[in-house]
Amino acid sequence: MTVSHMQPFTKELDPTLSYESRGHQEAMARLKLMIKHRHLGVLTGEVGSGKSMLIRRLFSTLESAVYLPVYISMRPLTPRDFYGALLVQAGVEPAYSVAKARQQWDEALHARTAQGERALVVVIDEAHEMSETMIQELRFAVSQNMDSCSFFPLILVGQPELRKMLRLKKYEATAQRIGMQYHLTGLTKEETIAYIRHQLNLSGTERPIFAESALQRVYAASQGIPRVINLICSNALFDATNKNQEVIEEGDIARVLADFERQRG
Repeated sequence: MTVSHMQPFTKELDPTLSYESRGHQEAMARLKLMIKHRHLGVLTGEVGSGKSMLIRRLFSTLESAVYLPVYISMRPLTPRDFYGALLVQAGVEPAYSVAKARQQWDEALHARTAQGERALVVVIDEAHEMSETMIQELRFAVSQNMDSCSFFPLILVGQPELRKMLRLKKYEATAQRIGMQYHLTGLTKEETIAYIRHQLNLSGTERPIFAESALQRVYAASQGIPRVINLICSNALFDATNKNQEVIEEGDIARVLADFERQRG
């Protein structure tokens, strides 16, 4: 079997061409509203459900003359890490103390706003691993404007644990400031099949390749999680290419899954 020079199941594909499930469309619509209304927003989802791809796609849609995207991913993120990352972006050397760094950021933010500089869009990834003090700090980070609309949107992206954390009583002051959130689930069976065909088409492969029974088996094994779909399909394509096999059948998927189990021990 001949496969195009472009690998069909890789995260390196152009995010603007990614498959849009109903869940991804709804998530993108809410992310754009978070930006428009400068919300403290939350996007959660299972591991491999496509959160990072959505953020990449979101950033690719922002007008570079209007918005300045800031991506923060530190584990665990502390208040000083947070203000430090923002101040470095603003060209300011962060102070050591959190209180001073917060003051520096407040001054830099007001200066940016007064000068009409590009609007910030701040995303904290792996937000479920934020420190307790950082979760508490969020209420200050989005309240520079006397509890009116924030100067910038702040979007938290993380695994389902983030939703559980934000329901804890001790974080209620932060949770009350969340303007919008969305939880991303796996693709449906129909979407999984459409996703696989979409990825193959992107790579220039138009014939089916995966038999219908194979597609059903991929869904059953992945439960519609894109990263797992990619892993199964990539290995199945590799195996089929080595065997010069034109069609991937259900048994081929079963062998790939069995090999996964063996390799995991």
